[in-house]
Amino acid sequence: MSFTTLASLPPKEIFGGAVRGHYAHLERITIGEVALQANTTIPLHQHPHEQVTYVIAGRFQFTFGAETKVLEPGMAALIPGGVMHGGTTLTACRVIDLFSPVREDYR
Repeated sequence: MSFTTLASLPPKEIFGGAVRGHYAHLERITIGEVALQANTTIPLHQHPHEQVTYVIAGRFQFTFGAETKVLEPGMAALIPGGVMHGGTTLTACRVIDLFSPVREDYR
């Protein structure tokens, strides 16, 4: 698959359905377009994957390690593997998530 519209891919629900993403995968990277409702809490968690979360729309209070910041459109969180992170959406949000290596559990 050389070209795709992420939103046209089958959705994958994570965190008990609180997060609904459409993910595409290459050999070493996963990209997802993710919709989150307002007041959605993503519990603090960690994984071995490096992650970039780029906010397209909305406001997301995001905790990364010991720091908390409100992310707005155009802002990104750059998360090394193994670092605790999570947060709460202040409004409905749309984000792009990138993971490396590939998230096999999101296939």
